[in-house]
This record gives sequence, C-alpha cells and structure tokens, in this order.
Amino acid sequence: MYIAMYSEMLGNKYFLARNYQGAAQNLQFVLSKNPINKSARKKIIICYTQTGEIEKAFDNFYTLVKEDIHFIIDTDPVADDCPCPDLVAKYGKVYRYEKKSYDLKLMLGMLWLYCDVYKSWEIFDELNSNNDHDFKLKEVLSLIEQNKKSINKNTN
Repeated sequence: MYIAMYSEMLGNKYFLARNYQGAAQNLQFVLSKNPINKSARKKIIICYTQTGEIEKAFDNFYTLVKEDIHFIIDTDPVADDCPCPDLVAKYGKVYRYEKKSYDLKLMLGMLWLYCDVYKSWEIFDELNSNNDHDFKLKEVLSLIEQNKKSINKNTN
C-alpha cells in the first residue's frame, strides 16, 4: 500500500532539486490547507511554468503580484536558490520581430520578474500591445510600471 505524503518541506526539497512536478504536487497540497502562503505561491508559479501549466502559473502570478509584487521582485536569486536566471537563459531572449508563442512570452515575463523587473516589463508591454483586451495583462503591466522606478536594476 502506497501512502502519499505531502508537505511544504518536501515541496521545497523537490524545488531545490528542480523536480518541479514533485514540488508542484506538494505545494498544491500546502496551498489547499493554507492558500495565503506566499512562499509556496511564489514557488508554485515557477513549477507551473516548468510543467507546462502556463495558465495556472499566470493565475497565481497575477494574484500574488496584485497582493504583494515585491515578494517576487525582491527575490535574491542566490540566497533564495531561485532557478529563474537559469531558466530565462535556457529559453533565451524573445525579440520583438520573432514569432514566439504567447505562452513562451508569458512564461518569460513571469520568470524575469524574479530577477529583472525591466526585462519583465518589456515582455509584458509587448504582450499587452498584442492583447489589449486582456485586463490581467494590463493590470500586471501597470503594477510593474508603478514599481520599476523605485527598484534598482538587478545586474545578474
């Protein structure tokens, strides 16, 4: 008989090992018990981007950014062992003239906010210009714009 055990500690361990599927399962359980746990929400966004669940990632991202954008912006990639710098390097840059998918741009916009607010803003600005009917994109872009002036650019 197999008994599934889920915990934030196990979710964090999977996250550190870059096992995003295992981390997501544990973090989903944690959030079902404590939906306001910002640390778990911050990590599950990254997990969802890596398990192909971009819409779930953006829904969580949108909610957390509205609630406390600095919880993401103030991420220290080294101290927090954040994989975002490696992930954005893995997926590359998206240039305006490229016809990359919407999901890829959305994922990169989310990931960049963890390490470079200006690059995140550029991607969300482009997404917004091509999807001006999406109120969530508009609101995320507005929140990033409001905060980017007061933030020192991270040079990672």
